[in-house]
Amino acid sequence: MPSELSKRVTERLGDVVDEETKRKLGELNIVTEVSEMATGSIRIRFQPLSAYSPIAVDTGRSIREAALSVEGVQAVRVECAGHMMDELVNRLVNEAAAGSRSGK
Repeated sequence: MPSELSKRVTERLGDVVDEETKRKLGELNIVTEVSEMATGSIRIRFQPLSAYSPIAVDTGRSIREAALSVEGVQAVRVECAGHMMDELVNRLVNEAAAGSRSGK
């Protein structure tokens, strides 16, 4: 059962606008999982619209920033699945936070 915090994060992510389509992520259903791993620590999985999406890193960063804006969120780990360069996308999305509020 989803935690109250993961529900609030999911709700917030639904309002994030995808830069490629100009549609909200809630309409696109690309966020596949939001879970609270520990108190205040959120893991978010998403699947870009295309395995070759040129904006997968930007999308991941937007997801991360939106999640961190939710009160009670202390750390976020964003995981991309379904992109031809998942590992690189994940590293670039999450490395910027290594010195700040990290999900590592």
